[in-house]
Amino acid sequence: MTAARSIRALLLLVLGLAVVATSAASTAPPTDRSVKLDLIARLKHGPEILILGDSRGRQAEPSVLQQLTGHTGFNAAVTGGSAPDAWVFTRYAADRFPGRRRRYLWFVSAGLTTNIVDPRLRADPRGQRYLREVAPYLSTQSVNPPWATDTRYEPDGSLPGTQSPPSPAHVAKVKAEAARAVAQLRQHPPSATPVDPARVQLFEHLLAYWNSRGERPVIVLNPVYPTILAELAKYGNPLATASLDYLAGLHQRYDFVVVDCQDIHRWGGTDSDWTNDSHVNRANMRRMLRYIVAHSDHALG
Repeated sequence: MTAARSIRALLLLVLGLAVVATSAASTAPPTDRSVKLDLIARLKHGPEILILGDSRGRQAEPSVLQQLTGHTGFNAAVTGGSAPDAWVFTRYAADRFPGRRRRYLWFVSAGLTTNIVDPRLRADPRGQRYLREVAPYLSTQSVNPPWATDTRYEPDGSLPGTQSPPSPAHVAKVKAEAARAVAQLRQHPPSATPVDPARVQLFEHLLAYWNSRGERPVIVLNPVYPTILAELAKYGNPLATASLDYLAGLHQRYDFVVVDCQDIHRWGGTDSDWTNDSHVNRANMRRMLRYIVAHSDHALG
C-alpha cells in the first residue's frame, strides 16, 4: 500500500470512529440535570421558590408550596444532588430571570453536602459555564459511575403521576430494609467526624451569594427512618450533631434558617409513607412541607 493510500485509510478509520462516537453520544440518555435546566429555560416566569437537594427533595411539590406560601416554585432537586448542582441551578435561574430575588428550600442529609461534581453536569454547556465560576471550590474526585437518574418531570420540576397508599407488603419491605441498616450500624458504629473545611467551601460560597442578593435560604435536614434514627441516637448521632453544630456557627456570618426534620414524629410523619428506608414518599413530604413552612421564620412566606 502506498503512503497516500495508508494516510487515506487512516483518515477514514478516524472519521469512522468519530461518527460512531458522535452517534453514541447522541443516543445517550439525558440526565435529570440537563432535563431540569431545560425546564427552567422554558418557564415564562421566574420561580419564587427554588427547591434544591438530592433525590430526597424530589418529592417536594411546588404546587403544595404555593398553596402554603402563595409563591410559585420549581423543583431543581436531582438524584445525587449536592453543592455544585445547587450552585448551577441557582446561577442559571438568576441569569434566566435577572433582577428577581427568590426564596430557596435546600434539602440536605447529615454531612450536609459535597463539592464533587457529577460528570454529566460538567458535560452540559450550562453546567460548564457556572462550574467555572467556582472551580477552586470543586473536588477533583468524580462520581464513578454516575447515579442513574429519572428524566420525566412535570414543567415545574416535580415528579409526574399520582401516588397510591403503600401496600402492607411494601411497608414490610421498607421495615426490613431499615432493620438491615440498623444491623449494619451495630456492626460498624458511627463515630464523630469533623466537618472538612474544603468540602464546605462551595456550601458557604452559596450562602454568601444568596445573602448578597438579599435572599435568606431555608436548609432542611432530611428525615431518617425511625428505627435507624433511634439506633443513631445511641451513639449521639455524630454526623448530624457535627453538621448542626457547624451550621450554628455559620449564623455569625450568614443569614439562613435551619429546619431539622430528621425525626418524623416532630412533623407528623408516619413510618409507612416511605418509598424506601431513606426516602419519604409524597404523602410524608406534604406533611413535612407544612412543618417546614410553619418553622421557616417567614423565609418562605
